[in-house]
Amino acid sequence: MRALTLTAVTAAAAGLLLTGCGALGEETGAAGAEEEVSMEEAMVDFAGCMRDKGFDMPDPEGEDGVIALPAVDPEDEEYMDAMTECEELLPVDENAPSDEEVFEDNLRMAECLREKGVDVEDPEQGQGLALPIDPDDDEQMAAVSECSEETDAGSVSGSTGEGDS
Repeated sequence: MRALTLTAVTAAAAGLLLTGCGALGEETGAAGAEEEVSMEEAMVDFAGCMRDKGFDMPDPEGEDGVIALPAVDPEDEEYMDAMTECEELLPVDENAPSDEEVFEDNLRMAECLREKGVDVEDPEQGQGLALPIDPDDDEQMAAVSECSEETDAGSVSGSTGEGDS
């Protein structure tokens, strides 16, 4: 089954979309001293970590240093384990929404999609919103786009429906 990542697969993946001008402190194992690591350097390290674990992850691009996440099956345990391990290289985003805020965003997204004719269930706490959509269905994709803008939806993932039986 292919998976379509619409906003972010997990809260950890949301951290990949961060941009930052400041620096973060990271202890080095060698001297135990604190070393300043920029957000850009941390994101390059993250991408390298994912590649080291066998996943095709590009280095960040552009002035904002955003990593383009590949389409991911959120049930791919090997990928999610690598993501969890590698995310430790990223700084904590002090402005990131709480789990409760993400959950509320996803509830609003589900309601909006249903109002626009997309059959979607409410998300479970701590999980993204599963969207059984067809990426070739222009009406569904328009509804997803409109609702994403209207609701500031947080952690949204969806399968294309291929292989779902």
